[in-house]
Order: sequence, then C-alpha cells, then structure tokens
Amino acid sequence: MNALEMRLFLLAVAAVNPHLSEKDKYYDHEFKELHLKPGELKAIFGNGSYLTRLEEVCDGLMERTIKLRDGKGGFVIYTVFDVIRYKPKDGLRIQFNHNMRPFLLDIYESRKGYTRIGLKQIFQLSSAYAIRLLELMLQYRGTMQGKKIVRHIEVDDLRFLLNVDEGKYKLMAEFKRRVLDAPLREINQRTQYQLSYEPTKTGRKITGFTFTMDCSHVTPDAAVKETIALERALPKREWHGLSEQAINKLTTLCGSNAEFKRRMEYALELAEKRNVKDLPAFLYKAIEQDYRKRDADIRAAVEREVQAKADNAAWEMDAIKMFGDAIALDVEEEPFDTTSEMGCACIDIIKKGLKERNLTFTGKRLLEQHGMSVARFIELYGKV
Repeated sequence: MNALEMRLFLLAVAAVNPHLSEKDKYYDHEFKELHLKPGELKAIFGNGSYLTRLEEVCDGLMERTIKLRDGKGGFVIYTVFDVIRYKPKDGLRIQFNHNMRPFLLDIYESRKGYTRIGLKQIFQLSSAYAIRLLELMLQYRGTMQGKKIVRHIEVDDLRFLLNVDEGKYKLMAEFKRRVLDAPLREINQRTQYQLSYEPTKTGRKITGFTFTMDCSHVTPDAAVKETIALERALPKREWHGLSEQAINKLTTLCGSNAEFKRRMEYALELAEKRNVKDLPAFLYKAIEQDYRKRDADIRAAVEREVQAKADNAAWEMDAIKMFGDAIALDVEEEPFDTTSEMGCACIDIIKKGLKERNLTFTGKRLLEQHGMSVARFIELYGKV
C-alpha cells in the first residue's frame, strides 16, 4: 500500500473498533461503515484536485486481498473490502469484507489496535515505509519499558513486513538509505516519537536490526480530547516559527486543526499587544495552556462579580426603602456576635429576608432586640 491507501485503511480499522461491551461481553455483530465527508477527504488528501487521486487510491484498495493456504495444496482468497462508494455530495463510504472479521478482531485482542494518538502520528507521514515502521513499533507498545519500545527484526522478515519487492534494494547500503534512514528522519521530524536502529551481524554480514523508539515526549492519553481529528499536517506558513514536532504535539492536544487555529489566532493577538520577544516560545505556551479559554474564564468571572455587586446593591437599596422605618429603635445598639453560630444564624435570617424583599417577624424582632436599623444592619453585615 502507498501512504494514502494506508491512511484510508487505518481510518477504516479505527471505525470498526470492536471493543468488548462491558455489559454483554460480545463484539458488535456488524462492522461499522467508515464515512468520510467531502471536507474530511480534502483534509486527508489535500485541498487540491484530490478527486483524481481518490479514484486511483480506491482502485488500489479494492485490489488488496488476503490469501490463506490450508497446507494441503488448497487456498482461499479474500478481498479486504466489501464495498467502496463515493458520491460528490455525500463523500466516501468504505466497508470491510465480513470475512475479514477474524483478522481484525485478532488485531484488537492482541492489543495491536491503534490509539487515536498513534493514528494522529501516523497521519503526519507521507512515506509508506515510515508509516509501516511506526506501525510495527506501536504493535509492541505493550512491552514498553522506561518510555522506550525495543524490537528486533531480521532482515528477511523486515523486507516482508515492509513489503519491499524481492529484487529491490539488494545492496544493504541502499536498503538502509531508502527503507530505513529516510523514513526514520521523517518519523523523528514529524511525530512525537524518536526512532533509531542498530544493525546486528552474523559474522560480517548484517542479518537484522534492533529498533528503539523513545516515547517520552508523546502526549499522554489523559491530556487530550477523547476524539482527535485525523487530519493532514498544517502548512508551514501557519507554524509561525514553531517546530514540526511542536505543531504535532499542539494539534494533538487541541484535538483538531480548527481548535489549534483558534488558539493560535488569539495567541498572535496577545503577542502583538505584549510585544513579546520570543514569539515561538510564547505561542507554544499560550496554545498549550489555552490562554484563549483562560482569559475568557477570567472575563466571565469578572462579569459575574460585577453583576453580583449590582444585584447586591439592588437588594440593599430596596431593603432600606421598604423597611427603613419598620424597626423601633428604643434600645441601645448591640452588634451581633459573628464569632458564634447563633450570631451568624441570626444575620443569615435577616439578610435572607431582606434579599427576598420580605422582612419576617423573626427578622424584625431580632433587629429591634439589637437596636439596629435596616440601614445600619446593611452597613455592618451586607457584605458578610
């Protein structure tokens, strides 16, 4: 498969996602259909004339088959997909052949399925070899130790797993340059993973490679939105000095390119107002910590405080107008004891009545006992 075919295949696998139900412990009976709307197709293929490539890619997917041999000379061949349907206004619909069910369920039961974050990283890659190498390493994420995944693969197995034609790249130097070095550079530059390898030899001949993938900079699942949009990387003109890895991490945190752009737009406005010197560092922090939402929350809190003060002033004025002459002041003023539960309870009773514009007999009696007018009570305890 080429890179675009692999993207559609992985999206279809993610759409199936046959998790066990917590209640009935059975897999879903039918495979879910992958539906990509026209806008989503543009995001995956690019905003250019993607339709010419789309048909070619779909033709390639429909030609993909799985052949199983029975050991007695017989075999069976399955097409991977049952139907691929495209309509300009509806988009693309893809459904797996139901005979693929045991193979796809095996992926999930063996915990080799793809997390949304893993898929997000894969979608940043344009090389089929890079995509496949990252897949092969992510299959071993269950063996991770110290934030690192280590996997050894023999040369012949690696050629098979990467679908390298038998007569292609026979010289080891060319194989490493084309199949390993260039794809590894792309993975290290465009994703949150850092992948390296060491050749292993039998005598003087290279017979295998030990791959190590550092996952220490990968965004944790808990830090991102439940759904991460699987989109193409943003064009470089929208990075504003941020590195490709930083863009990858931030778009993952944001959940989508659209949310990233909203945060970026606000961060750029702030940067201009504050005349920041290190723009990339400021943008990274502002997007990561979501200054846009933070400042919106602060504004909302200030507005609530202003409204509360206005509401408070309103009940105070009403209370003085309504009950200003209702209290007979024939005893010396005695403040309420704010250090005792009883004193605080008395204050609450009076204040509640005044706020509700309904001074009860109990509230009136308490004020009279303490020789305190409504205006004086509000002066002393209105903000309590």
